[in-house]
Amino acid sequence: MADIYPPAVQRPALLKLVEALGCRDAALRRDECGDWRINGTEGGILAVPGSLDRPTAEGFHIFIECDTVRQWSAVKAAMKPFTDLTNDGDSEGMFFLDRLPTPDEAEIIRRYVGVRKKRELSEDALAELRGRVDNWRFQPKRTASEEI
Repeated sequence: MADIYPPAVQRPALLKLVEALGCRDAALRRDECGDWRINGTEGGILAVPGSLDRPTAEGFHIFIECDTVRQWSAVKAAMKPFTDLTNDGDSEGMFFLDRLPTPDEAEIIRRYVGVRKKRELSEDALAELRGRVDNWRFQPKRTASEEI
């Protein structure tokens, strides 16, 4: 059977979501089926062709797993204003997001999925780090007799 939403289509959508979430590039990986997924410590995000309620809408399935029922209730309350709850378990579930999130929504998604935010550096800080790496890289190697 042909894949209706192949990995070659999933990846560009998730790359846009990685940028919108402001998360680390390393969060985007392939899962055991070969599909692209944004991995977090508490869940993950998949690009999907649509939800059961809206099969023609492209978007993202956000899976979140909680430790307690109370925590799951808090997650549902936080995600409800901008997503559709598509699977409601006792302490886990799945939401459907049909667009890229706003910065405030991205913060909520990162928090509950457990995806770390990408480190943002100013140009000055980045230049300083590059200088440190260059200095470290070009240090002459010490011989064993010099270290003693």
